[in-house]
Amino acid sequence: MNKMEIHEALMNYKWMINVLVTKRQEMTGASQAMVSKYGIEATLPSDSTPSDPVYSEMLRIERYDKNTKNLQRKVSFIQRHSEGITDIKDQIILDELLNGKTLRRISREHHLSVAAVKRRKDHIIEEMHLNAECEQYVQT
Repeated sequence: MNKMEIHEALMNYKWMINVLVTKRQEMTGASQAMVSKYGIEATLPSDSTPSDPVYSEMLRIERYDKNTKNLQRKVSFIQRHSEGITDIKDQIILDELLNGKTLRRISREHHLSVAAVKRRKDHIIEEMHLNAECEQYVQT
């Protein structure tokens, strides 16, 4: 992941976790109901192309799998590389970001300026990026 993707994943981490939890719960339940037409409406030609409910459901599941795997990859990256953050202040700010707090709220709660929190966030992103590059270099 590049630095911009890491930044986006950090800022959206809480949302991504919530989406993964919700999607997992949805997939264990029943799928959405398919509505049929009755009476004269059933005999009239439709404006759209004919649809197969089973095929539509399979496309939805494939789309779900693709999106879920992408989110899982990002969440896994953040979790794996957050262990490389050693500075205690950076760890606290990282935890607050992963909890979904804004930079302004973090600065208010920890009595820091917004610029200081932003610098720490940028440092965290830099550390994660370097850690990922080192990991990739070792694998090759």
